[in-house]
Amino acid sequence: MIQAARGVNDGKPSHVVGKILQAAEAAGADTIACLGLSYKADIDDMRESPALTIAAAVASKFRGQVVIVEPHTDDLPAAFAGLKNASLYPLAAALEKAQVVALLVDHRDFRELDRERLSGKAVIDTRGIWR
Repeated sequence: MIQAARGVNDGKPSHVVGKILQAAEAAGADTIACLGLSYKADIDDMRESPALTIAAAVASKFRGQVVIVEPHTDDLPAAFAGLKNASLYPLAAALEKAQVVALLVDHRDFRELDRERLSGKAVIDTRGIWR
């Protein structure tokens, strides 16, 4: 039973990556915003973070631009080395630029976001805070 649960958990990042890429294709998007990289909300620890894994996978598979919003860092982590289509953005600029918004970590900045700013965008809310 524990091994089955581990398999489900280990497969979640690739499932989320697929949902994000499908949304981008359906929207004809040239920019995806990935919100959050840390392991959990309102911290800067990215060790073993599923959000980091997801955002890096999206950037490696998507042909357009991936804008990353992580309010708890000033630099992209090493997972993005060599990915020229990924860059760190402030939240407002990322929301303005992206056609697809993927919420990966429920940082306070994202929980307090005015939902009107998501209007007209494809939204993947992996944390359930915007439903």
